[in-house]
Amino acid sequence: MEKVQLLIIDEHEAVRNALATRLSSNPNIEVVATIQNFSQQNLNESGSADVALYGLKSSSDADLDATISVVEDLTCQGTAVIVLTSYADDIERELLLKSGAYRYLLKNINSNKLIAEILEVAAETTEPLG
Repeated sequence: MEKVQLLIIDEHEAVRNALATRLSSNPNIEVVATIQNFSQQNLNESGSADVALYGLKSSSDADLDATISVVEDLTCQGTAVIVLTSYADDIERELLLKSGAYRYLLKNINSNKLIAEILEVAAETTEPLG
């Protein structure tokens, strides 16, 4: 099995570093980049990834629109997105899943469960169709 190439996007450096440390301890995951916010330039500089963890910062309508745009952009690039949020919001969840996110998870998820979700999403995206 090839390593899952993982991109971590979160506004907080400490969160990015903690996630990178925890997740790269798994031999099946390679953290290819951690970035504060998404832009096409950041994506071009960080290279491609199989899966992106996208940490939500707030739930204002403007932020939600921007997040939907990021999910759509990443999905179009062939990167599966797992959204991490501090507080569950059913409407937000539905909109993000409809925009292409594979998962909508709470940030308090334990490391083993998060690793399992990342590997599962990577497997879902590489399964042959039909």
